[in-house]
Parts: sequence; structure tokens; C-alpha cells
Amino acid sequence: MANNNQIMNLIPSAPANYTSPKLLYNLALHASICSLDGNTVSALDRISRLAELPRNLLIDVYEMMSQQDSLQDTLLEELSRLEVFARLVRHMPARGQLLSIVAALMANRKMLSSRLSEAYVGRYSTQNAQDEDADGEEACGQQRVGGGAEELQLEQDRAKQLLQEYSCQLPLPDEDSPSPSSSSSSSRASGRSSQPICPNHELELSVITTAMDQLGTAAAIDDELEELNGEELQGIDLGLRLGSFLSEAGWMQESISVLTCLNERLKRLPRHKYWLVLRLDCLQRLLYAESAHCNFKLAQRTYNELMELKCSVSDRVPSDLVAMTYTQISAMFFARNEYNNSHMWSLHAMRRLKHSAKPRIAIDVLRQAAKACVVKRDFARANLLICQAVRRAREHFGRKHQKYGDTLLDYGFFLLNVDSVFQSVNVYKEALGVRRGIFGNMNFHVAIAHEDLSYAYYVHEYSTGDFSCAQDHVDKAVGIMKKLVPSNHLMLASAKRVKALLLEEIALDKMADGMDEEDLLLQSEELHLFALHLSLEVFGEVNVQTAKHYGNLGRLYQTMNRFEDAERMHQKAIKIKTDLLGPFDYEVGLSIGHLASLYNYQMKKYREAEKLYLRSIDISLRLFGLSYSGLEYDYLGLCHVYETLHDFEKYLQYAHTLENWQMLRGQNITQNKFSYPAIELDYSIDEVKNKFFDTCESSSSSGSSAQATEAK
Repeated sequence: MANNNQIMNLIPSAPANYTSPKLLYNLALHASICSLDGNTVSALDRISRLAELPRNLLIDVYEMMSQQDSLQDTLLEELSRLEVFARLVRHMPARGQLLSIVAALMANRKMLSSRLSEAYVGRYSTQNAQDEDADGEEACGQQRVGGGAEELQLEQDRAKQLLQEYSCQLPLPDEDSPSPSSSSSSSRASGRSSQPICPNHELELSVITTAMDQLGTAAAIDDELEELNGEELQGIDLGLRLGSFLSEAGWMQESISVLTCLNERLKRLPRHKYWLVLRLDCLQRLLYAESAHCNFKLAQRTYNELMELKCSVSDRVPSDLVAMTYTQISAMFFARNEYNNSHMWSLHAMRRLKHSAKPRIAIDVLRQAAKACVVKRDFARANLLICQAVRRAREHFGRKHQKYGDTLLDYGFFLLNVDSVFQSVNVYKEALGVRRGIFGNMNFHVAIAHEDLSYAYYVHEYSTGDFSCAQDHVDKAVGIMKKLVPSNHLMLASAKRVKALLLEEIALDKMADGMDEEDLLLQSEELHLFALHLSLEVFGEVNVQTAKHYGNLGRLYQTMNRFEDAERMHQKAIKIKTDLLGPFDYEVGLSIGHLASLYNYQMKKYREAEKLYLRSIDISLRLFGLSYSGLEYDYLGLCHVYETLHDFEKYLQYAHTLENWQMLRGQNITQNKFSYPAIELDYSIDEVKNKFFDTCESSSSSGSSAQATEAK
């Protein structure tokens, strides 16, 4: 029997009014959960009938069950049934609860994600589809909640009715938009604040809700439904929803399995008017999961399929879907460090974004375009886009929603790249809090947030040498990734790279205190080499990420007094970056500055160092202006060069330049000046687009701390 006190702790404290609807509802939940624990006939009977509850009640029951260890196996079996999970995943107001339930089960190694993906693939794979016969349909009917021919016919009728409604352009509520509650009693009973409510249809066709308004008459749909019936539509809708839910929950491989199965099934369908829309939607969701999971071979295949369909895209395809497809293509190229392509596709997505776009889609398009602008050093536009995305996510979804947490991570990335490092740390901390509140601790998305926060702490504490917070978060990121992904996964390599940087800096500090920390440096080298070899395997030699790994090794070998090796690594990094990005790119300037430091302080090649410092300074001034933080290292280096060469005239010149730089930086800090303050004005989508395409990039910009940024 479940622990009474443990369950009672789940019931929120209430005032002296013990007859309040909220308290009575929670007491009823408590009693129901207690009656489920045990192997009695009555308990098993109640469990078998749970799925008959209305969805708003069922999700509350399941949520309380997920918090009881003794009931988690039972809950796993319940949710592993596709018909049960389909009802809940279509119930958008309970999305947060469903994510929490899945997270609770997965944290205790109740592998619901794999059970669901296997169940979907087992039912809807192309081989099984070819073997469907009367016996198979009967088996499916028996598995259906409240199954039978009548319910199957009812759902097919609903599918046809929905298609007819969309074809006639009947207005239906937006699943993303807040709307008045259709059941105030349910809201009061659950004790939850008002949430977005979607239509009370058991069958809510996710793609068709945005696309079928372009179809012809109901009679034409009837003709086409002869080959695409309600059962087929349910499978398509469930595949899209389940695949997206799994990736949203952080279970990318399972999401890929579901969406790949659906894509193969869609290929076999007759090419109806809505076939292109279904294929595009499935492929863009699949591309997201593959790119997020760094499975770039599969992502390239999906991208190729999208390119084959691109020529067929016309005004008949909803603009929301086209904008999201282009955004996912941009995200794939961004993850592959192909920034020019990423920027190009983000511009295509921005042009396709309409004022009528759903908030979720508008936010995602703005976020990705902002990231593409950051790596192109177009900070003014990036600031405009990311601030609008953050405001929309906060106002529409609230501060505890996953979409807000995702947007905060991108805002932290922007802040880190414009020298607002302290603000970046705070934003990353808030983002991590949002993700942990939804997913718990053992989750892919949480690991990424830990890594991002660790790196921000590393940059922030670079001058103080106190890397304890950074080390704590990177250890958590590595620990989570080790349990969730293979040992040769790029995401694990990324976390290990940050750990290698921290070990190097900790070793340097201890060596300055007279301690021998060669072991730390050897550990750092092992981690850097692991990341480099994986990057070479996945991206090849000529890639920005590979060049960054060479630069990291160059700095490490400089610390280890392996100066020739360090020189060779820096030269490789400079050549690759110059070939890919051009001679005046920010990344090129970073690597040039690091090679200049090696020549200046270790190899005594002062004239070569002088030339490199002047090149690095020129790039920094071109891109970022007089107050860029990285200029300090170049000015100090030149002062050392000229002092050593007894060129006192130039020494005094750059000593004076350094003083002016310090005064300018001090003024900015004292007056709390930021190159790109947050934009809180509420612009419409059309206004954002006009500003984005019409505004020229500001000539004065700031970048992130140069000595640390090479690592990322």
C-alpha cells in the first residue's frame, strides 16, 4: 500500500476551509491513487478502467502516480499503450504535466520513450502496413481504449468532418493560443491556473489544422478519403505528435525512429493535394531531431528529400510550415558550423514569416535567425530578433514553459558574444532552472543547459581563476551525457571539451603556486584529442569546429612547453578559418592573437609576433570597435614586444592606447552601459521584419572575451 503520508504531501496546503473544491479534488485524487496500489482484483479492475476517465482528470491521476515509486511500473504499462498516450499527447493544456510524467518515469529507468517508439514503429512500419488484413484490424480494435467497430467508425467520421471543416475554412481555435476555458469546473477542480485550451476533439489533426483550409470542396475530400481513411489519418497525426513530443522531451533517437517510420509510410500514400504538406511537416520535424542529436548523415538525407520537394512548394503550402522548414534547415547548417548557409536559410525563413504566424512558430523563426546573425557578427539584428523572441515566449507561454527556457538559452548565447558575460551567466542560470523544473536532472536538454552555463562561468571567471561553479556544471553535463548517448557522441565530446579547458586553467593556477599539475594537463590533452578526432570523423578537416579544436590544442601545448606542436596547431587553425571565413573574420583574429602570444612570450619571435598582433588588432577594430575586450591582450603583447626590442617610442604609443582602452571599459562598467541593451518594445511581426531587412548593422559592436572564446 502506498505511504499515506507521502501521498498526502502531494496535496497542496489549504486554508481552514476544508470544503474548497481544490482540496476536495486533491483528496479524491489521493483516495483514487491509494485504491490502485496492490494486486487485489479491485485494484487491477480500477487500473484497467483508468483510461475511460476524461483527459483532464486522467492526466492528474497519472501525474500523482508518477510520483509514487510503487505505481511507476503500472503507469509505464498504461502509457505504453498507443491509444492511451495518443489521447494525452493531443491534449495540449496538459503538455507540461505529460512532460513531467515522462521525465519522472525515465529518471527511474522506466523506458517509456523506447516503448512508445517501438509500439508505433511496430504498428505503422511499411512492412506491417503491407500485411494489414481483417485479423490485424480486429487486433487493433481490441487494443483500442473502449475499442470496437463503433468507435473506429466514429473516429473515421470525425476525421472526415474535420477535413471538411478545414476545407471550408471554418475557424478553429489555435492550439497555441490562450482561449476561454470550456469547462470552468475542470479548472477549479484541478486547482491549476488558466491554460491554453484547444478544441475538445479526440482526433486533432496537427498538420491538417494548418493546411486543409487550402483544399477544395467536401465532395472532393470524400473522393480522396476513399484511399486515405480515418485510421490512416490517425496514424499520421499520432506519428507527428509523438515524434515531436519525444524530441521536445529530449529523447531524440526515439523521435527519429517514429518520424522515419512515418516518412516511409507517407511516401507510399497517393499524392493527394495535402500529400506535400504532410511530407514537409514530417521531414522538418525529423530534421530537427536528427540535427539536435548530431546525426548529420541522417540529417543530410532528410535535407536532400526536402530539396526534392522544394520545387513543389507553392502558395498552397501554409506559410507557417514553409517558414519552419527553412528554420530547421538553417539550424542543421548551424549545428554543422556552416554559418553562411545557416544565415541564408534563416533569411528565407524570415521572409516567409507572416503576421498571422502562430506564436510558437514566430518564436522559433526569430530565435534561429538571431543565432545565425550572432555568428555572422550582425549583433544589431541579432539583438532585435532575440529580444522579440524572449518577450513573446515569456508573455505567451509564461516563465516556466519549455519554450521560454529554450529562448533564454539563445539569449544567453547572444549576451556571451557581445561581452555581456555576467548577464549571460544569469540568463543561463534561469534557463537551466526552467529545464530542470520540467525534465528533472537526467535529461538531454538539461545536460546542454549545464554545459552552456559551465562555459559562461568559465568566461566570466577567466580573470579570477575560480572555476568551481564552471567545473560543477560541466561535471553534471558530462555525467548526464555519459548515461544518455554513446561514448563517441558529439554532444559528449562538446561537454568534454569544456571540461578540458577548465582542467587546463586549473593546472595553470596551481603551477603558478609552485605545484606540479602535469596530470591535469595530460587529462586535458586526452579530452581535446578525443574531441578533435571525433570532429575530424564527422566534419572533416576543413570545418570551423575542427579548426577550433586545433586552436585549443595549440593553447594547451603552449602551456605544456611543447612550442613547436603549439605553433603547428595554431597555424592549422588560422589556415582553415581563413579559407572558410575570409582573412578578416572574428575567428581568424582569435587564432592570430594566440599565435602572436606564442611567438612573443615563448618562442622569442618578436617581429613575427608584432605583425600578428597588428593583424589581430585590425580585425578587432573592424568588427567590434574601440571597447572590445580582446584588445587588452593584443595591446599588452605589443607593449612587451616593443619593450624587449627597446623600441620605446612605439612602447609608449601602445601603453597610452592601452590606458585609453582601460578608461573606456571602466566608464562602460561604471555607467552600466551595454552595446546592445534589451529591446522591450512590442513590435509586430511586420515591424520586426521591416527593421530586420532595412536596418544596417551598427558600426560599434562588442564581442566576447577573446582568450576564452576560442574554445567554443
